[in-house]
Amino acid sequence: MFAYRARGFAALIGATQCVLHWLAMFLAVLLPWVGLVQALSVRFGPLCWAWAAGIGAEALWRSGRGVFGISPEWGTCWKRALFTAAFSGATVFDPVVRQMSLILAVWVWAAHVLLLVGTHWALPRLFARVLFYDQHRHRVVVVGAASKVADLGRVLRSKQELGFHPVGWMGLGEEFVGDAGLPFFGGAHELEQVVRQESVDQVILAGGLRDAQVSRWKSDCERLGVRLVVAQNFAEVDAWQFSWEAQGEWCFGVACREPLQSPFNRVLKRLLDIAVAVPAVLFVVLPVALVTILAQRKQSPGPLFYRQLRHGRGNRPFQVWKFRTMHSDPALVAVQAQQAMREDPRVFPYASWLRRHSLDELPQFLNVLLGEMSVVGPRPHFVDHTGQFAEQERYHLRSFVKPGITGLAQVNGCRGEVRRPEDMERRVKFDIAYVEQWNLLLDVRLIFSTAWQVVVPPETAY
Repeated sequence: MFAYRARGFAALIGATQCVLHWLAMFLAVLLPWVGLVQALSVRFGPLCWAWAAGIGAEALWRSGRGVFGISPEWGTCWKRALFTAAFSGATVFDPVVRQMSLILAVWVWAAHVLLLVGTHWALPRLFARVLFYDQHRHRVVVVGAASKVADLGRVLRSKQELGFHPVGWMGLGEEFVGDAGLPFFGGAHELEQVVRQESVDQVILAGGLRDAQVSRWKSDCERLGVRLVVAQNFAEVDAWQFSWEAQGEWCFGVACREPLQSPFNRVLKRLLDIAVAVPAVLFVVLPVALVTILAQRKQSPGPLFYRQLRHGRGNRPFQVWKFRTMHSDPALVAVQAQQAMREDPRVFPYASWLRRHSLDELPQFLNVLLGEMSVVGPRPHFVDHTGQFAEQERYHLRSFVKPGITGLAQVNGCRGEVRRPEDMERRVKFDIAYVEQWNLLLDVRLIFSTAWQVVVPPETAY
C-alpha cells in the first residue's frame, strides 16, 4: 500500500539529485572563474559517479530503514545530506584536485552538501504536489470499530502527502459508537452509496475479520471498482491471499499488487510513452492520415477521424480517437457502437485493410500525448459494454492503470469480436496480469511484439 509509493518516491528524489549534481558539475567545468576547471574536467566522471553512488546509497538507506519522510525537518535534511556526502567526500582529497587548491575543493564539497540539503527539503514537497494529484490521490473510507479506526486514522493522516486522504469511516455490524476522529458515514451496508457520493477509490477494513467476511468484502470492492486494503494488528494477521506490509503496529494487506503505484515507475512509463508517441505522430500517423484522406474521399466521403466514448483510468470516460473505418451514412449511426465482425458491411474496402493491420488505432497516440492513454495497457472497451464485461471476476482492477493502444491480451491473440464469455474472461486475466506484473521491459517487449503483428497480422485481426 505505502511501500510502492514511498520507495518510488525516494528513488525519484535520488535520481533528481543525481541529475542536479551532474548539472552543477557541468556548469562548474564551464565557468572560467572557478579555478578548478582543469581539475574538474579531468575528474568530472569519477566525481559524478561518486556522488551518484552516495545519493543512491542514502535513498536506499532511508527506504530500507523505514525512516522515509515526505517533509523532513532541517535537522533531518542535514543528517541525510552528510550521510550522502560521507560516501563521496573522498573526492575532495583527490590528488589532482589538491594540486589546485584544497581550500577551494572543500568549498566545492560544502556547496554540494548545501545542494543536497536544499533538495532534501524542497523536492519532497514539490514532487508530492506534482505526483499525487487527482487520480493518484486516493480518497479512503475506513470500515471498522471506532477505536481501531481512530488509531488507523492517525497512520493515514501521517501519509497524506503520499496521496492517501481519509474522508470518513463506516461502522461494521453494530459497532457505530465512538469518536474515530473522522466523519461518520453510517453502516457498512451503505458502502456502495458512500463510494459513489464521496468518489471513494480505496476501502480499508480495520481488524478482526474472518475469512468469509474478507472474501465478501473483496468481491464487493471489485464489483465497485475500488481498492481493498485489510489493516490488521500484528497479532491478528491471517494468511489469506494478500500481500502484507508493516507500518507501526499495523499490517496492511492488499489484494492486488500495483507496481505503477510507484511514482518512479509512473515517470518511467510516461517517459516511454512520450518517447514512442512523439515520433509515431510525426512519422507514422501523419503520412497514414494523408493516404487515408484520399482513400476516404474515393470510397466513403466523410470525416477523417471517428471519436468514441470509452472508459479510462478509474472508469472515467474519455474520447478515444480512431481513423474512421465505417461509412458515415446516418442510417448506420445507431449500430456504430456494435463491435465489427468479419466482412462487416459497414466497413469500406480500404478501411478493411487498415483495420486488419491495426492502423486505424494510430490516432490514439494523440490520446497518449494528452495523458488519457498509455502506449501499453488494457484496451478500453465501449462504455455500453462495461456493464456486460464487469460480470467477469476482478474486471474493474484493470481500471487501476491507464488504458493502452496495445496490451498483453492483444499480443496474445485476444483481438476482434467477443463472442463468448470465455473470450472476455481470457482478456481480463491478461489485463490483471499486466497490472500486477508491470515492468518497463514488459512494455518494451509488448511494443516490439505489436509492431511485428502490424506487419504480419494474426488471424484474429480484421
